[in-house]
Amino acid sequence: MPPAESAAVSAARAAGAGNPSVRGAGRRAHLPIDDALAPFADLLRQHLPTPEDIEQAAALRRERRRRPAKARAAGAATALAVAALAGVLWADPVLHRESLASAVGERQARPLLDGSTVRLNSGTRVEVALHLRSRRLSLAHGEAAFEVAHAPWHAWAPWLQCPFTVQAGAVAVEDIGTVFNIRRDGTAAAGDAADAGADITVQQGSVRVHAGVGTAPVVLHAGQALHTRPGTAWPAPVGADTARVAAWQAGRLRLDATPLADAVAEMQRHRRTPITLADGHAAALRISGEFDLDRIDQLIDLLPRLAPVRVDRHADGSVVIGLRTAHQKP
Repeated sequence: MPPAESAAVSAARAAGAGNPSVRGAGRRAHLPIDDALAPFADLLRQHLPTPEDIEQAAALRRERRRRPAKARAAGAATALAVAALAGVLWADPVLHRESLASAVGERQARPLLDGSTVRLNSGTRVEVALHLRSRRLSLAHGEAAFEVAHAPWHAWAPWLQCPFTVQAGAVAVEDIGTVFNIRRDGTAAAGDAADAGADITVQQGSVRVHAGVGTAPVVLHAGQALHTRPGTAWPAPVGADTARVAAWQAGRLRLDATPLADAVAEMQRHRRTPITLADGHAAALRISGEFDLDRIDQLIDLLPRLAPVRVDRHADGSVVIGLRTAHQKP
């Protein structure tokens, strides 16, 4: 450098060293970027996101990506639950089973878990199956009365009520809102009522009687009865002997000009050892009265006073009833 230029540079350095404004300008040329942007911070915040904003946006995007998977999983779980519930309702599983039975000469009143009551006459067996959405009973043999409990909404929404059905051989009796009585005779006395008929009597309300596929059901109302027998045409409803039905439920045997053959059959239901009619003439005799079912043997002893018959008792407990001749005393 020529001597003249060297002297000028030295002079300028000396002047800058003594001038504060020159020193500040030199320092500003080397400030960090944050300090350089500080005067514009507020303006930048208005137009650019903060680190916190960026993190929240990223988290929101991650959550949105997860939502479809969660929704699909929740939808699948709901569909499975609905399908499972529908399957259970369709299957109508059994919730409770029990057998009700009375011995010969015994009567019982048995409450069910649903609040209904089954009254068993002598020598009767009823199978009970309470399902999720139905109540199914079966009268194996004997005679029983059914007082059906209904939900509070039964009167205005009967379709919400669990159906109450009693199977009696080939006949099914469906409750509509009733107290009804079913009796099975024939082979029922021997404990095998598969081929026995059924006598249905409605004491209160009404029932719907089904005889199987292809046969229209018959509706019975209070005071009506239906007597079905295997191998015969479907009968028409008839007037019911509700007094007889009410009598046995009260422990009484009611006979109203009843043939002795029928009266003996009724007595036999309540007695283990046999009662035999010796001849057809005695069987055709008619007797009337109301008697205590717990004292059948007293009624047997009373028969000679009610009709011209004689009673012969044997050591094994059996009884033979025959027509009394003119010279024989009662």
